[in-house]
Amino acid sequence: RMSLNIRPLFEMLEGGKTSKLMMTKLQDEEAEAAPEEAPAAEAAGGDAAAGGADVTFPDDYPNSVKHFLLIGCLGMLIGSCVFLWLSMSRPKSSLPHVLMFMASAISCMSFYAMWTGIGVELKTTDTTPRVIFLPRYADLLLTQPLLLATIGLMSKADTSVLVSLVGYDVLMVLASLIGAMNIAPFKYMWWFAGFIFLILIIVQLVQRFEGANDGYKLCNYIFIGTACVYPLVWMLGSEGTAALGLSQEVGIITVTDLVAKLGFGLYFLFNFEDIMGEADEDGLNQASQQYV
Repeated sequence: RMSLNIRPLFEMLEGGKTSKLMMTKLQDEEAEAAPEEAPAAEAAGGDAAAGGADVTFPDDYPNSVKHFLLIGCLGMLIGSCVFLWLSMSRPKSSLPHVLMFMASAISCMSFYAMWTGIGVELKTTDTTPRVIFLPRYADLLLTQPLLLATIGLMSKADTSVLVSLVGYDVLMVLASLIGAMNIAPFKYMWWFAGFIFLILIIVQLVQRFEGANDGYKLCNYIFIGTACVYPLVWMLGSEGTAALGLSQEVGIITVTDLVAKLGFGLYFLFNFEDIMGEADEDGLNQASQQYV
């Protein structure tokens, strides 16, 4: 007796406005199965899509999703090795180097967890089944405060500034996570709350530009730009309206994470002396006393 291996395929509907989870065969060999088995496979697929009982990860990932997650994992692994080497090659220990290594290492573990299906859930309580990546939120909850702490070290920020930046960021990520686990229309209120905290972070970062060097400003631009992508993908992806297909969503997040951690870290560490050396100017030190 043959057992059918049914897997889901995440597709965009015509017009790109909605997406749905359909159970189908991803491999060509499965597509060439015996004709008499097709009705049974279609029925089993419908039941799985409705209840999600037969959906298991990572077996049911589309191949493109697996590739994107693997690229993210390997990219963060290489970045972690580079950051560790840069840290160990310095005559004195450097906290920013350690923070960048920790951020990339955490992201590497997050991508590996998603690639192996750990913490990935099929949300069936919404209008259409959605895939929620919980390790992504754990990643943001840990790594974005590390990036903000690094930015704070660049400008010699005082404790009140660091606490407010990290606090806003933690509240933003938690609001997005609760919204992802909720249903419409309540989930959009949580998204809006997270967006407000993001605005507070951006305002406080921009207020500190006076007297700062170009390297410091560019690092802030990288953080602000990538931080704005996450709520946008949330709204258009699985957590929100599902206007993006799963492969598109994972691809955009992967590229954004690589830029946010590796792009940010490599630029900062290879220009470490220039950015940190000029951060002692009086104008920037005066700005560090500002509190939002």
